[in-house]
Amino acid sequence: MDAEQIESWDASYDSAQNVHRTADGVDLYYEHRGEGPWLTVLSSVFVVSTAWRNFTEQLAQKNTVLTYDIRNQGASAMGDGAYENHLNDLESLLDGLGIEQTYLLAVSFSTLFARDFAVRNPDRVKGLILCGPAISAYQSIRRKLHLKAWLAALEAGGPAGLFDASYPFVLGDRTIGKGGSAAYLALRDRFLAIHSKAQLRANLEGGLQATDSDEQLRNLECPVLLFTGDDDFNVGRSGLEDQAAMIPDARVEIIPRCGHAPYVEQTEAFERIVQDFVTEVETREPSSAGVGG
Repeated sequence: MDAEQIESWDASYDSAQNVHRTADGVDLYYEHRGEGPWLTVLSSVFVVSTAWRNFTEQLAQKNTVLTYDIRNQGASAMGDGAYENHLNDLESLLDGLGIEQTYLLAVSFSTLFARDFAVRNPDRVKGLILCGPAISAYQSIRRKLHLKAWLAALEAGGPAGLFDASYPFVLGDRTIGKGGSAAYLALRDRFLAIHSKAQLRANLEGGLQATDSDEQLRNLECPVLLFTGDDDFNVGRSGLEDQAAMIPDARVEIIPRCGHAPYVEQTEAFERIVQDFVTEVETREPSSAGVGG
């Protein structure tokens, strides 16, 4: 990943924006591409919906890829950033678009509300795809310490301070080293162009309200894919395997030579792993595919 590649990414918003209004009056920007099973992408705090065009091009050849800005992000409106509202927003958006069942592809922070939404709505989730999960098989302590540190960086230095505090963790050492200063500056410019301090604060604070328990994982009824890069700062193979052991139907994949964001660093491998999972679940016998399979 180099500066030229980063600068070529398309993250522009459509002139005729698609907007869904939630029950509490928050307008959510969304877009969808492709044809096939619904694959709903849940953005993390740091990745806006339009950026996913660059990481799901192949997936949109076989699926209908739905992306949206979570509240307090991108082109979506500001609103109460409470964790619970992210779950309500997802349900509201799916209802508004008439989507009865979907796969959920979530990354980092958004894996938390993907997990909780699937537990609450087992009939609507055909499969969970959790990339670089912020979920813990132990407790929520480390994640909350990271969030508090990032909130402190945001308060002290604004979005630029937050970017500098999080950049060394999100990407793998190999990617950061090969990209050098040019890639760092290109990513920093994009980050600062699309995130405000108020937006980031609202969603980071909301993330502190999420919790982890064995029960949340054991109650997942759908097939689950847990995967990340082998240089992920947050969770490695053993952590994912501990999570998978608690889930009735789960598998683990590790992508080499990347960190917490394999969709950025190893896009081809990322898309292949996701598509293989969807294809496998789609071809299962109904009795063995889990709810919605």
